[in-house]
Amino acid sequence: VDELTFVSLVGIIDPLRPSAKKAVEVAHRAGIEVRMITGDHAITAKAIADDLELGPGVTTGPAFEQMSDEELTEAVPNLHVFGRVAPRDKLRLVDVMQRGGQVVAMTGDAVNDAAALKKADIGVAMGSGSEVTKQAARMILTDDKFSTLVHAVELGRDIYTKITSYIRYQMTGLFGVLLLMLIATAFNVNSGVALTPGMLLYLSLLVAVFAVLAIMTDAADPELMDQPPRDPAIAIFNKSTGIRWMLIGLVTAVAALVPLVWGPDEPSTDAPSIAMTMTFGVAAFGGTFMAVVQRRDPTPFWVGPFWPYLGWLSIGAVLTWLAIELPVLQRWLLTTTLTGSQWLGVVGLSLAAPALAELDK
Repeated sequence: VDELTFVSLVGIIDPLRPSAKKAVEVAHRAGIEVRMITGDHAITAKAIADDLELGPGVTTGPAFEQMSDEELTEAVPNLHVFGRVAPRDKLRLVDVMQRGGQVVAMTGDAVNDAAALKKADIGVAMGSGSEVTKQAARMILTDDKFSTLVHAVELGRDIYTKITSYIRYQMTGLFGVLLLMLIATAFNVNSGVALTPGMLLYLSLLVAVFAVLAIMTDAADPELMDQPPRDPAIAIFNKSTGIRWMLIGLVTAVAALVPLVWGPDEPSTDAPSIAMTMTFGVAAFGGTFMAVVQRRDPTPFWVGPFWPYLGWLSIGAVLTWLAIELPVLQRWLLTTTLTGSQWLGVVGLSLAAPALAELDK
């Protein structure tokens, strides 16, 4: 021993990826709690967790085993680091959190992680991990990056947002047209004909198509990851949304009926009239403006980016103008040219329902 000379002390660390801390920050903003559960020593895990700013609370495998399920359920919100745990502890943590009503995603790469990944709502295996783990998981991160998992959440939210926006747009439009025709029939307005079959087809097959394309190709909401997770138990169509959509549809129908009842001339079912043309214009522009408002919820419609969204909508607006001003389409749709003041009336009435929808946000 006397002949030995102390040269140095070497410490080894598996450093964090540069993207990891940013990914954790984004996850926290999105309302996603991030916890570390590992077989490594609790001190090592806590050091990494501090760099990531995961949150307070550290426990070890022995202390974890001594807690009852009730105690663990109460303690979990204040525990973000679990060190020196056994594979069964990971499985138990998933089970306790699920019974507490939480949606749990578990990551892992070793064979002994497979049970926890299988139990979790979203099991995420590492691409470099074992084949057993990959088979047990629902998702595989081919690049092993936590930031990729967070980005996948963002993509999933964007897809869900587009689906709900599409349904919201279609349902409000459907309620609007149905109530328009129903009210016209019930009160014998223009012999129960609010819009001709040609007008309805033109709205459904041409104007509305570009509104749907705008919604489907819209850029992701820039505030998407600043919103809390949705409750998976709440369906897209429920009592609350149903009442909202019907109310917006009713306002759409009433706005379209105004020129039909109090228009500058008498509407007709077999000849062009200003009254029916204005009703058609209100329905068409109302649907276009509604697509602008319904693109996102609860984010205001004026939050960009706007391209190619407004590009698609402008096509629908041009088609509406052509339907009213182009002689060829006038003969088919039974429309007629409008004056400047009549066009202002059409645009003003078509803004009523979209304004209500935006105010409701």
